[in-house]
Amino acid sequence: MDEATHSEAIYYQISFFSKEKRFENIPDSVINVPGSSTPTNLNLLLNSSIRSLDDDWKDLSFDFLIGDLLLRTSLAEFAEDHSLTTESIVQIECLLREPAPEPESDLITSDWVADVKAFNNLLCVATYDGKLSIWTLDGKLLFTGDLDNDPMKCIDVFQHDKTNYAIVGGQNQTLVLCKLTVTKKLADATPLRIFRGHERSVECVAANKDGSRIVSGSFDNCLKLWSSENDEENSITLDNAKKAKPDFNKLPTQTPIVTLASHREAIVGVKWNPLSEVQAVTVSWDHSMIVWDLELAGPVKTLTSNKSFTSLSINPITGQILTGSVDPTVRLWDIRSQEGSMVKQSFLGHTGSFDNLVKMWDIRSPKTPLYDLTGHKDRILTVDWSMPEVIASGGVDCTIKTYRHK
Repeated sequence: MDEATHSEAIYYQISFFSKEKRFENIPDSVINVPGSSTPTNLNLLLNSSIRSLDDDWKDLSFDFLIGDLLLRTSLAEFAEDHSLTTESIVQIECLLREPAPEPESDLITSDWVADVKAFNNLLCVATYDGKLSIWTLDGKLLFTGDLDNDPMKCIDVFQHDKTNYAIVGGQNQTLVLCKLTVTKKLADATPLRIFRGHERSVECVAANKDGSRIVSGSFDNCLKLWSSENDEENSITLDNAKKAKPDFNKLPTQTPIVTLASHREAIVGVKWNPLSEVQAVTVSWDHSMIVWDLELAGPVKTLTSNKSFTSLSINPITGQILTGSVDPTVRLWDIRSQEGSMVKQSFLGHTGSFDNLVKMWDIRSPKTPLYDLTGHKDRILTVDWSMPEVIASGGVDCTIKTYRHK
């Protein structure tokens, strides 16, 4: 008996329910279904059951939750993975399926896209030809200016004292703090200060919640803390007409408040810890993640992986951390955990870190992504979801793709 026939032969008793008041008419009777039933089959069954009780029912697409996990396979496969038996009734929670993000814009840039940040319905972009550019979400280029001949590698956008700023780090070992001015039709980025202190390419940068402090990581293995205080009297103007590059020697130089060194290889990701205003988290090619106390000027926790890290993101509410690595696995960490492994979930679905795909995940479905966001023709170097309704990505194909998330 092959696997498909075996699944057909096994039946499970299931009962649908929903915690949402608008779906209180979902019948909760016990139904026998074959183990080969997939979410598609269950959707047909559920809509048919509701329609038999409600002539006005319009079919909807649901996701199905068993315990705290999304059903993304057949019932038989799920049962085998999670030790369900045919003897008990499987309670299946029905959730309205989240629609797939819709492709919106395809922006052609002047070079590889190193980093992109969405803010105020705009995109702030750093590219490998040393440019900083500002785009509208529908693809209009409002501003582009030269920061250096060498590649720009990272960018963050923040607000401090009701003024918008961009901090841009580059292969030239410096960061440039720019004041952003935006109107309905025009945008401008005015360099205010140049941050000097790193000895190799600056790979990552992040401003804290109120914009008063900035942290950066580099190929010199060091984390540096900076103040965002600026001096507009010494500012210069970036040339939006693509002429000669500005003379950054005229800018005031800022040095770091503190330099922290514990990593053995390049720091490639840095974020502020949302649960502590004095902590930052870094990831490195040396297989380690470090939580730093910036007041005490030292590490408070070090976590290790069997792979080199490439990126990280932190949940602003729970403080849980997602990391990317040189393997195809996205990992979810809980640095507050006192028991067992701090890796709480591993998401398996990429064919490689550079498989040209953006994937949307639900933490309740670690083996199968919700959606693949396609369009890139080469390696993706950056993904941003700073605005809840917009996902932006960029990479080696010299494009920025945006997707609308409803």
